[in-house]
Amino acid sequence: MGEFNTVGLEDIIDAFSRREAATVEAVPKMLKAGADVLIEAQRAEAQAMGLNETGGFINSIKATDVKGDDTEKYVEIYPQGRAKHGNDRKGDKSKVRYATIGFVAEYGTSSHAARPYMTVANEKAHEKVVEAQRSIWESETGE
Repeated sequence: MGEFNTVGLEDIIDAFSRREAATVEAVPKMLKAGADVLIEAQRAEAQAMGLNETGGFINSIKATDVKGDDTEKYVEIYPQGRAKHGNDRKGDKSKVRYATIGFVAEYGTSSHAARPYMTVANEKAHEKVVEAQRSIWESETGE
């Protein structure tokens, strides 16, 4: 019967275990750092496109808590909450969701041109988001 001997395999296993632990700690921090950059970019773009009638919409752009399971983590960034004014188009007085206002602004309607604040901001901020996340990764993992 043949033999199989290894030297240093335990060190490699330990290194992978440390890397996994560092990743579990770093990913939520990376997501939050990237979200902070993207929130500011979306708010600035919404302001630049004139989506600031009351200021409520711009202030409503926020990130959710980190969601997901052991294999996947994510953060959602979108306008959250409800506006103080009613939904006049439908004729009811229920408070309209800021997400609805954002959707209509982003894609427009048959009578209103699109003001794609989110798409433009995401494209402009891409590199800054990646850099913010990379700096967290490097500080957490030492790479």
